[in-house]
Amino acid sequence: MKIILLVLIMGFVLYACTGKSQLKNNRSATSHLDHLAHFSPTANADVAAKFSKLYSDLKVGATAENIKSVYAQDIYFNDTFRIITNRDELIQYLTETAEFVNSTTVEILDVAKGSTDYFVKWSMRMNFKVKGKEVDSFSLGVTQLRFNEQGLIVFHQDFWDSSEAFFEHLPLVGRIVKSIKSKL
Repeated sequence: MKIILLVLIMGFVLYACTGKSQLKNNRSATSHLDHLAHFSPTANADVAAKFSKLYSDLKVGATAENIKSVYAQDIYFNDTFRIITNRDELIQYLTETAEFVNSTTVEILDVAKGSTDYFVKWSMRMNFKVKGKEVDSFSLGVTQLRFNEQGLIVFHQDFWDSSEAFFEHLPLVGRIVKSIKSKL
C-alpha cells in the first residue's frame, strides 16, 4: 500500500513539474467580463429591498416566486461556487442551498452606486452541518449588481472569501486549505 501511495505521489509531482509555465485563463474572470459587456448599464433600482427580499433569510426568501420577482430570466450569477446564466437554474440552486443549510442570514452594511452598477457590502452568517458537525460561519463580502429597465437583476457577482466561510470547515479539504493559506 505504501508503495502504491509513493508511486501516486511521485507521479503527481512529476506531472505538476512538467506542466506549462503559463497561467490558465481564469474562466470566472473571463465569463464575468464577457457577461458584463452583454448587459446595458443598470437602471435605477431599490437595491436594498430587492437584495433583502431574497437574502436577509435565505430559508424564507429562496422561493421561486421571490427569485422571479428579483432576477430576470437571462442572467449572469456567480457566487464563487457556481456560475449560472438562467433564472430556472438559479431557482433550483438557491432552493437546494436553502434546504442544505440550517440558516443563512445576510445583513446589508452599505450600498454604493457606480457609473453602471450597484455594489452591496454585506455580512453573512451561515449555519450548516458537515459530517454531523455543526458549523457557524461568518463572512463579509461585496456583490456587484446590474438591473434591467424592469428593475430585475441581470448581473450578480459575489466577491468574498468562500474558503474561510465554507471550505475551511470541510473535513480534510479544510486542513489543506488552511495549510495552503498559512504558507501564502
